[in-house]
Amino acid sequence: MEKKIKTIESDKGYFQKIADQFGLEIVDDHLDLRSHSNKDVMRFFNTLAESKRFLFHGANSEERFNTLETRQANDASKESGNKKAVYASEGTIAPLATALWNKRYLRSKAKSFVTGWSSDKGKKIFKFSPNIYELLKSGDTNMFSDGYVYVLNKDNFVNAEDAGTEWYSENDQKPFV
Repeated sequence: MEKKIKTIESDKGYFQKIADQFGLEIVDDHLDLRSHSNKDVMRFFNTLAESKRFLFHGANSEERFNTLETRQANDASKESGNKKAVYASEGTIAPLATALWNKRYLRSKAKSFVTGWSSDKGKKIFKFSPNIYELLKSGDTNMFSDGYVYVLNKDNFVNAEDAGTEWYSENDQKPFV
């Protein structure tokens, strides 16, 4: 029996196959999902996640990056949380939320704030400092803006025992899209 060798090209091909199944067109190495329903976007990302080939990194920025550079993290809640690394998740909800949180706007409204999440029995629990929670309750739509979810090759990352679905790489990463 011939042993199959997994390559980046085979993962790109698999990604393209999933995009095609959803009728999505990759243009200039990215997908614009803004015109699609939330339900369809979630189905697309969940299908990618179910393959176990990819990780996801959300960023709320005006600029799309061709390479994700390592950054010094500051998360004392876990041993792997303070590395100079690119962090990504097996899950889809936190990266999508991270891509949508308009941190520039939040910084203009509060000197300091905390956003975070945890999981409990498969459910994602988002946590906010009181000042951000009040903005959420007020229905302030400026809290959200367009962002990017980068799809990354899982083979380039390490999953620390204490990090759940979060993975890290101490090397810069080039996303599939």
